[in-house]
Amino acid sequence: MNKKHIIIVIFVMICACFQVCECTHLQGTFKTNEFFKFLIKFGFQKTDRHQAEATHGYIFGNITSRHHQFPQPVIFAVLDRSYFLEYYKNRVLSDKNEACKLMFSTLNTRAYDPKCSYKGNDYLRRIPCEKGKLCADEDNPWNVVKNHQFTYVVQDFKQPS
Repeated sequence: MNKKHIIIVIFVMICACFQVCECTHLQGTFKTNEFFKFLIKFGFQKTDRHQAEATHGYIFGNITSRHHQFPQPVIFAVLDRSYFLEYYKNRVLSDKNEACKLMFSTLNTRAYDPKCSYKGNDYLRRIPCEKGKLCADEDNPWNVVKNHQFTYVVQDFKQPS
């Protein structure tokens, strides 16, 4: 190899060491009298079976409140498109109890719950989380990104999510 080839190989190796990472940072407040709050739409690439650790995504953060008790439970949901459409279309119903039943009818059969559904997908968190502690739904501290209250691992081998 001549010098030119060595420089190109070194440049390619250096570039390969840097992974492309895109992220969104949300900060703000929500009012508990709002029945539904849409935060953001985003996507993840399809997970590569041969590089699962390098190709899955994370959603993590902190959600706290100055008030610890709310009159109604608040659920933070991260949903694939198929679940989101059913969830989203029912938000406008005037009977909010019926809207909740319909929003969660399919999701409840497929979402992970530490008491009811161990084989489900990890879509939901009860919020707010107590300051300085993990969210109540986080059952394994080792799965949570350091200094955060919750973590979702997004991994889909079949299609982009």
